[in-house]
Amino acid sequence: MAKFLVTTSKGLENLIEAELQGFGITDIKLSVSSVWFEGSIEQAYRVCYMSRLANRVLLELASGECRHKQDLYDICQTVDWPMQFNDRSTISVEFNGTTDSLRNTQFSGQVVKDAIVDTFQEEVGRRPNVDKSAADIRIQGRLIKKNAHIFIDLSGGSLHQRGYRLQAGKAPLKENLAAAVIMRSGWLEHCERPLVDYFCGSGTLLIEAVQMAQKIPPQMYRREWGFDAWLGHNAKLFESIKNEYDQLIDNDKTLRVFGYDISNRELTIARQNAMDAGVIEQIHFERADATQFAINLNAEQGYVVSNPPYGERLEDEIKIANLYLDFGQSLKINHAGWHLTVISSALEQMRQLKLKADKKYKVKNGALDCVIANYQIEEAVEAGDPRERIATEFQNRLRKNHKQFSKLAKQYPTECYRVYDADLPNYNVAVDIYGDHLVVQEYAAPKDIPFEKTQARLNDVLLTAPKVLAMDPAKVAVKVRKRQKGKEQYKKAAQTEQYMVVQEANAQFYVNLYDYLDTGLFLDHRDMRLKVQQNAKGKTVLNLFAYTCSVSVHAALGGASQITSVDLSKKYLEWGKRNFELNNINPTWHPFVAMDSIEWLQRNKNKFDLIFIDPPSFSNSKKLDKDFDVQRDHIKLLSLALEHLNPGGQLYFSNNLRSFKLDEEALRTLNVKWLDLSQQTLPFDFKRRSNIRQVWALEANE
Repeated sequence: MAKFLVTTSKGLENLIEAELQGFGITDIKLSVSSVWFEGSIEQAYRVCYMSRLANRVLLELASGECRHKQDLYDICQTVDWPMQFNDRSTISVEFNGTTDSLRNTQFSGQVVKDAIVDTFQEEVGRRPNVDKSAADIRIQGRLIKKNAHIFIDLSGGSLHQRGYRLQAGKAPLKENLAAAVIMRSGWLEHCERPLVDYFCGSGTLLIEAVQMAQKIPPQMYRREWGFDAWLGHNAKLFESIKNEYDQLIDNDKTLRVFGYDISNRELTIARQNAMDAGVIEQIHFERADATQFAINLNAEQGYVVSNPPYGERLEDEIKIANLYLDFGQSLKINHAGWHLTVISSALEQMRQLKLKADKKYKVKNGALDCVIANYQIEEAVEAGDPRERIATEFQNRLRKNHKQFSKLAKQYPTECYRVYDADLPNYNVAVDIYGDHLVVQEYAAPKDIPFEKTQARLNDVLLTAPKVLAMDPAKVAVKVRKRQKGKEQYKKAAQTEQYMVVQEANAQFYVNLYDYLDTGLFLDHRDMRLKVQQNAKGKTVLNLFAYTCSVSVHAALGGASQITSVDLSKKYLEWGKRNFELNNINPTWHPFVAMDSIEWLQRNKNKFDLIFIDPPSFSNSKKLDKDFDVQRDHIKLLSLALEHLNPGGQLYFSNNLRSFKLDEEALRTLNVKWLDLSQQTLPFDFKRRSNIRQVWALEANE
């Protein structure tokens, strides 16, 4: 009896065990992403030709305890390699696994290759050549715990590649995983019933289903095997096994299988794949929207299987959550009593189906963590949009706030304002309106709240906020608020480069809702910007930590004679120049300086009539010689700034560190008087968060 290792996708081990038992194999041992069995070459051939779940079938040639390189070499040399293949065959070697002494798989593979060619050189006087891409013989080495195992790969290319899918859709599902979905669905025991896939993509799920129902061997179209050049190969035996299974094909079996997709491109691929797989006559493909179309089968109950889309970006999760919600509602209305099986990596969005799973199975599709879930579709209890029944408390508060704040926003006027700010403890988010767009910011949840719960609440917000505010769900940006350090302060979250123009009083600004944590406009400084505009006429203005220069724009619109904007980021200063041009202000008349603000104050001797300072709470950018902490460093900063203030001038100092304490004693030693403007300059939409930032007006005592 020989020993074999059959590899598969993680999560399919129990299924493949049952499959092997169907081939008469009894001595089976399960491992992670694989199963071991002892049996005959005949049984191995059956697995190669008929397994729908396997990736590779590996015949073990040698094994032993392996502590270091020499052990691995010696284990390989126990194999009589010239009895396995001749020297005219090309070889390739793959290696998996590491130990403390064998840490590099490429090095271990080289050791195995050296042991093989040295054996040939000693016994035959010639050595086989290496061909990494199209080798006749594929050798695989594996380190499992303390032992090394040396295999010959009987399958050649991975068995999940059937040969019929020459084209794949946008999110291809591996064929062996698709087969597992069909097996888990239960349809194979009732294949006289209809089978429907509303997200059929390239058709893999349905093709696998029909081939299984008609007993078409999964490797019927494979022409090259890993054992073709193996000297132990029994070609006559393998051909007899192929003929045995080919005779069982039932092409006359009547099936009702339907594939729908919204993409014509995907359907074209699906039809071609089904044709190449020999099952095109058994599958009806048609373009349809899964959320608005349902097949009419005279109330007959059947099976729905699907691999719905998933989102790669955080903003995509909104679309996906809405898609799952609408799909689940459509199923309840049109397919009550049917069986549903879904495979998806959008694990949180699956909750939006609003169905209770009978069974869930964790699997891997490549690197993606997925779940195969079985449901019994329940009839819709209530008609209408299911969003109306989600997060009622949140919706009511959002609707009330919007009614109040939208009127106040028109008085400024401003297109950008905060309509919700963690008003309810269960919904710890901020919701901002930017024209016809929404920005949803999720505050980092306390560590004692499970991730699943916070994610579910965020999904509630994403599903309901656009509905309540009459916004397009496609125009929602999602961000997660946490303390930013170093590079994260300027790190892009995306690469959309989507800028839009918004109005604030008599100013316009470019904002980017998707690429950064912040949008380019701090809404809580709205009243402070207007105050600067009102006091800027004829004055020279210095804007430190200028960001995208929105304060500078308001100063210019207020009639300032010249504005100097200083910020560490060239990117944001370029953004600021564009804001100037948007407001018909010539940026060449106003200096934009890319430098640390404290360093600039230490170097520059110019004086100003009005200075605005809004530093970050903390910064450790690599551009700084030392980090900046506003609590620790604010007196140094203010002291330097006051040296640049003309007599009778005014300095505005603001920051958003909620625990910040102004060092009043130190200010007295500087002979400075100050006035707290925090409440006076707090915008209408931030009144319920009065500690969101603090502002002071400072000037020198006469």
